[in-house]
Amino acid sequence: MDELAVSCKGIKKTFGHGSAKVEALRGVDLDVKRGELLLMMGPSGSGKTTLISVIAGILTQDEGECLISQQNFKRMSDQDKTLYRGKHIGFVFQAFNLIPTLTCRENVSVPMILNHMDKKDAMQRADRLLDLVGIPEKKETLPQDLSGGQQQRVAIARAMGHDPDLIVCDEPTSYLDHETGKKVMELLRKIVKEQGKTLIVVSHDVRIVDFADRIVYLEDGQIKHKGSL
Repeated sequence: MDELAVSCKGIKKTFGHGSAKVEALRGVDLDVKRGELLLMMGPSGSGKTTLISVIAGILTQDEGECLISQQNFKRMSDQDKTLYRGKHIGFVFQAFNLIPTLTCRENVSVPMILNHMDKKDAMQRADRLLDLVGIPEKKETLPQDLSGGQQQRVAIARAMGHDPDLIVCDEPTSYLDHETGKKVMELLRKIVKEQGKTLIVVSHDVRIVDFADRIVYLEDGQIKHKGSL
């Protein structure tokens, strides 16, 4: 059997209390193979962002077990969880979340420096990553002077700075036109296949389904359909 990067069993997560209680996840089972590009789709409010936040260790589930490369976040202290996430998981946010006053190479280097990498080494790795994502000429540019597609490439480079095993992307093409979105997905697929990363992409964008190895559909906090593993 192929090694699993992610194994979720019976994941439940509820927000609020009483009449404001919302069951975001209602017993989700999901396995993701190492080296797989998984696309997670479903309507707004279906639990997609909650699920990837549990997988990435940003949220803790109320019930169930989620193993990331056999590691169980629920059994870790907050400090150990932060350390593990900082070494093994990359997160690409929907709104890019680039720091506006920093250049591209500085934005990419920040997580590495926070992980105690020497600043000079972090800057050199940032340059290599910006070359990998196809915008080496933008390393001294501020985010405000980039197109949406270029900002997304910087966000991807930043997520890869600490060489994570798992990369999670929340709506990576939502702000991009079709051609730019296609190029971003081509880049992500190239990274997965050439570097052996595992990638989970949450998206409403039906234009990118052909890039996935497998698609799962969430509805009302449950997986309604998933392709074969």
